[in-house]
Amino acid sequence: MNKKLRGYLSIITAAFFWGTSATAAKSLFERSVSPLLLVESRVVLAAIFLVGLFLISRPSLLKIKIADIGDFALLGIIGVAGSNYTYYMAIQKTTVGFAILMQYTAPAVVAVYMVLSRRESISRTKVLALLSSLAGCMIMVGAFDPAIHLTAPGIALGVLSAFCFAFFNIYTKVASKHYSIWTSLSYTFITGSVFWIALDAILHIEISASSPMEMGALVLFSLSSALIPYFFYFTGLKYLAPSTAIIVSTIEPVVAIFSAFIILGETLYPEQIAGGVLIIFAVILLEARRE
Repeated sequence: MNKKLRGYLSIITAAFFWGTSATAAKSLFERSVSPLLLVESRVVLAAIFLVGLFLISRPSLLKIKIADIGDFALLGIIGVAGSNYTYYMAIQKTTVGFAILMQYTAPAVVAVYMVLSRRESISRTKVLALLSSLAGCMIMVGAFDPAIHLTAPGIALGVLSAFCFAFFNIYTKVASKHYSIWTSLSYTFITGSVFWIALDAILHIEISASSPMEMGALVLFSLSSALIPYFFYFTGLKYLAPSTAIIVSTIEPVVAIFSAFIILGETLYPEQIAGGVLIIFAVILLEARRE
């Protein structure tokens, strides 16, 4: 398998897990699990799992240069915890659809940055793929619905979530340049966990699982929504340019909507299918393009 194809499959696998975890999250919300507990525990439990595992099996994977902690702190706090926090706060202030749409304007942010910084040249094919994926996301989440509820704080948080997600795609290559994927993941989750713990202390938030069954559900959710997909996303970013990887990741809302239809029995509208087709078309365009 060539590196380019491995990159595409890795990003698609990450998007699949993130998309299906959205359905799992909705199911947990219906069982009165706090959204804040869910988004925080996915990072904290992943960090505990990796650190515990490597302390026992391969301590060498936890060795990094002190000077590089700052890079992982930026990646974990802004790229992971920041994008999650602003995304869920945007949902609270507006709607799920609008929050998804705003976060998936991140491919445009990445593309503009890569061109302005002269790290990439953006071809016509990639621009077409970018526009196709953005249009697909807009159609899928109902961006043209006149009844959509918008607030100034919600818009601001949505913009922040897009910039945080864009930062994650760009900065992952910087922070993980000299380390294995497992080392990079460990310190990204550790620093992201520090953010959540500090936020709890500042805001005096008390959150905990109410039962062993709920704790088990949170552990499984952490594996499926954080540890596994981030591993594949980090892998994909080793083989693909950030602007390509983030366009491919827009397949996530397609997976989320179709998994909600299959698992939760939610209604699947024709416009959602049309939007999904546009996103898949964008991925096919990228794969067909010779870099």
